[in-house]
Amino acid sequence: MANCHALPVPPSYAGKPRQGRFLLPFATTRATLSRQWALLRQLPSRSPGITSAELVWRLRDVGFNVSKRTVERDLNELSLIFPLERNDKSIPFGWHWSANAGGELRGNFDLQGYLRGDTLQPGQGEGIELQAWISDLLARRLRETPLTADMQLTALDQGHRLRATVADSWPLRWWLLSQGDGLVVEAPLALRGEIARTLASAAAKYRD
Repeated sequence: MANCHALPVPPSYAGKPRQGRFLLPFATTRATLSRQWALLRQLPSRSPGITSAELVWRLRDVGFNVSKRTVERDLNELSLIFPLERNDKSIPFGWHWSANAGGELRGNFDLQGYLRGDTLQPGQGEGIELQAWISDLLARRLRETPLTADMQLTALDQGHRLRATVADSWPLRWWLLSQGDGLVVEAPLALRGEIARTLASAAAKYRD
């Protein structure tokens, strides 16, 4: 595996979060990921879309008892990663997939395969070299369910360094964002910048 240039772990990610530090509410458990995927599967492919109140009842029908506020939060977070659109022409707002969303996003994605990490495994001769700082908790989880076949974990004074060849795809970005402050992308630099911009955008929405 090619060596990646190591970047220093930002002070705010070294060890436990500082008291009072803003924590992004991205998905951190399989239950949340499963709920969010069930939510995505309920979205129609065109306008006027479906309201958050309607989605609450649909999710309850498939076993997720959540509030309207939780659904709205999930939609806002997922719209940072997936091609979702909100119809602002009427109130209440309706949500739907954008016109350029492929069928693999609308219902053919294998969630269980994703949760096992299978969809992050690159094809032959493909993929990118991911390097990231991760928390001790995430490192324990990845030892049980490796991200890819060539994944490497190196213990640091605080946390671990993750190296793996992964598919450069939207499931990768969803997984990275779902780890919240338990993961900091170090390389590739382009991916690090993309994730940083997405997190900054999410933080700005919660400050409004």
